[in-house]
Parts: sequence; C-alpha cells; structure tokens
Amino acid sequence: MLTRRALIAAPLAARSIRASDARRLHAGAATANVTPALGASLAGGMTNNVAKDVHDELHAKALVLDNGTARVAIILVDSCAIPREIIDSAKARIAAETQIPASHTLVAATHSHSAPAATHLFQSKPDPKYIDFLTHRIADSARLAIARLRPAQIGWGVGHEPRALFNRRWHTKPGYVNDDPFGKGTDTARMNPGYGNPNVIKPAGPIDPDLGLLVVQGTDGRPIALMGNYALHYVGGVGGGTISADYFPVWGQTLLRVAGVSAHGVVTMMSNACSGNINGVDYSKPPEKQPPYGQIERTCALLAPECLRVWRGIQLQDWVELAGSIEDLDLGVRLPSAADVEQAKKWLDEAPGKERAADHYTNRRHIYARETVILGREYPKTKKVAVQGLRIGALGIPTFPGEAFTELGLAVKKEKVFPTVMPVELANSYNGYIPTVEGHQQGGYETWRAKSSYLEVEAAPKLVAAALRRLRAIA
Repeated sequence: MLTRRALIAAPLAARSIRASDARRLHAGAATANVTPALGASLAGGMTNNVAKDVHDELHAKALVLDNGTARVAIILVDSCAIPREIIDSAKARIAAETQIPASHTLVAATHSHSAPAATHLFQSKPDPKYIDFLTHRIADSARLAIARLRPAQIGWGVGHEPRALFNRRWHTKPGYVNDDPFGKGTDTARMNPGYGNPNVIKPAGPIDPDLGLLVVQGTDGRPIALMGNYALHYVGGVGGGTISADYFPVWGQTLLRVAGVSAHGVVTMMSNACSGNINGVDYSKPPEKQPPYGQIERTCALLAPECLRVWRGIQLQDWVELAGSIEDLDLGVRLPSAADVEQAKKWLDEAPGKERAADHYTNRRHIYARETVILGREYPKTKKVAVQGLRIGALGIPTFPGEAFTELGLAVKKEKVFPTVMPVELANSYNGYIPTVEGHQQGGYETWRAKSSYLEVEAAPKLVAAALRRLRAIA
C-alpha cells in the first residue's frame, strides 16, 4: 500500500511513487516559434484583420512521453484553428522522423483570436507560405522535445475554479425576436447579449469549472512541463491588429511566479477543454473597464492559486501506461439549398460595388451570404473528422475536432472511463462549432451555417460516443 508523506511548501516536493528499476518514464518538452511576419491575416473576426504589431510570440509547444514501450506526443499550438490537412501533414512528418504514430500524437490549437489564419475563417485567408512554415514547426516541436528526453516523473490532478467562466449564450424572453443574418427570426438564444439586456432570462447552458493540471518533472525535482486544461474559449482584450497568444502562455508564467519556480527550461502549455459556448464575461453585472491585456492578467491571477494548490497535492509516478487510439467519423454537412444560394447571391448583389470587387464585406448579412455561396460551391455532403483518445496512466484525454459546447466534455467525464478525464477541443482538425442538439434547436451565432458551423445537427452525440469508444479502447 502506498504511504503518504508530509508535503512541504514548494510544489516540487510532491509525493512520489517508486516503480521498479526496470521501468522508467522519460519525458521531453520544447517549443517552436510559429509567429508570422507582419501583414499576416489574423483569424478570430468576421472581417479580415491584418497584423501590424507583435505583443508576444506564438509557439507550438510539445510534450513527449516515453515509457520504454510506447511514446505519446501532445502539441498545443498558439492558433485560432488548424485544419486537418496541416495536422495530418505534420503528424506524417513526426511519424517518419520519430516513429510516433498519428494515433499517439495529439495536435490542437489553443484558440487565440489574435493569431494568424491557418484556414479560411470568415474573410481571413491563410498565406500558403505560412501554412508550410506552420506545418514544419509543429513537427519540429516534437523532434526538439524528443531530443530533450530524460528520466522523469509524472502526475496530475483537477481543481475547481468557476469564477472565470460564464456561459455566453442566454435564453431570451418569449416573443422577443432575435435578429440573425438569414432573416428567420426564430432563435431563442443569443450569444453575448450585452450588459443589462432586459430581453434575456438566464444563461442557456452550464459551465465546466474543472481546472486540470498535468505535471512532468525531472528526477532532479525541476519541472519539465506543466499542462493545464480549462474550458475557457479565450479571454481577449488584445489590441487590434496585434499578434498575441492570449491568456494561454500567461497562465503558465503566472503559475510559475506564484510557485516561486524559475521559468528557465520549463514548458507551460494550456489546453482548451470543451468551451465553444463559454467565455469570461459576466453579462449579469455592469461592465468593468480593463486596459489591454488586463482581463488576461486578471484571469490568470484567478487560476494560478488553484493550480498551485493542485500541484502541491499531486502524486508523482516514475512510470505510467501510455496509449493512443484514433478513428475517423463520417458526419453530414448542413449544406445550403439551391434556393439558399440564390438568395445569398441576391443579397451580395446589394452590397457596395467596392466590397463586391474586393470580396470583402462589412455587413453581417453580406458576410453570411458569402459563407452560404462558399459552402454551396466547395463543401461536400459529408466530412471525415478525427476523434482521438490518449492514455497517460489513469488519465484519459479525449478530443473534439472543433469548438465543442461544454456539455460534450461534461458528458464524457460523466461516464468515468478513466478516473481523471481532460477533454481537448480544436484537436486534430477544425470542423467549426459543435453545438448540442438542443443548442441547434435554440439557434444563435454558434449554429448559424457558415465555414465556422456546418456539421450536422446530430454531430454532438455522435462525437461524444466516438470519444468514449476511443477511451474505452485504451482503458
């Protein structure tokens, strides 16, 4: 039976389980800079926003674990969304150069809204040169992490921090007509309704307050990597036209600072749990004015103490089982009808000639009309999406290929396939928002048909079932 020993103040004095000398975990972590040149198209808005400044550099951050019989890699990229083509190409390079199979490599975007476009999102288009650069740098991060493999210990825990989370979708009062870009007026839920809106009733869904932490440290007691897991879409409050990784790296910097641990040689990485309908804005209270990046600092100041508490209680292990499993799932696409496309073209004909010539629109109806024409012209009837499960000892990591509503992560956790589950969204592909079936019935921005929301209405339960299959296959 394992015995407990007293914890001292420093988080690195976490408890340790000795494995047999024949088994030893090795771990390596590294970063690769993925910051684009100025002038890059930034994702995260409906209109094209061009990078004019860099507040903080962007990175692909990799953690590689090797237990002697298997390897897994987790790579988190400071990006809004990364399409499957880039990820599959990067995974192929990783497999060829490191022998880590695609099933054991998880690549996910963080969802910074101030990072360059890696896929065509609304009117932001990726630079082909940047796509090639990003692909190589994702693979580079894994190679660099492998070059840093050394004996290590690992552990994880989950804390609780609800104060930074709010469901951004609100039920509106019966009879109130919510506007939408298609002129239907049938939505009963509204995203980001504004402060003090008299026409809203209550949030239209839950939050997931779990705050996960994975700790990897060397046998010298120094941390190698810290990976968080939290269901917060992003924070924002970044200056316009400015490249920034948002709150994701600031979380790690803040945690190390409050822990009194030097950041030298430590890779911190925050994964996005299911948060497609979550943000950090409380519309039930009057707004609080924040300077640029102020809300990011405030959010990280909330999360760091709870992460530190979890860190101090983590039980470290010298060896753990490692496994991965992945499957392709065929999902339907909500294609526009021929009548929808014709109506969209008529709306575009009403746009100013200058906007039509530039194929860049400012009116929301015209923006969504453009989306309708593109979907009708370019999208197939079905899409293959990737769903993955990773095992790190008694920790299960299921993935979702887009901006999944928080209910999806909660549904997977409820089944308790593993004692601890940390879902990761925007992983292995980008297939837009993944609302619940009920969310589709309510309508609202996340359901409006576009390149950012096109999967079939029943996608959510199918993806939850697939995620559970992948976890059970490796449990």
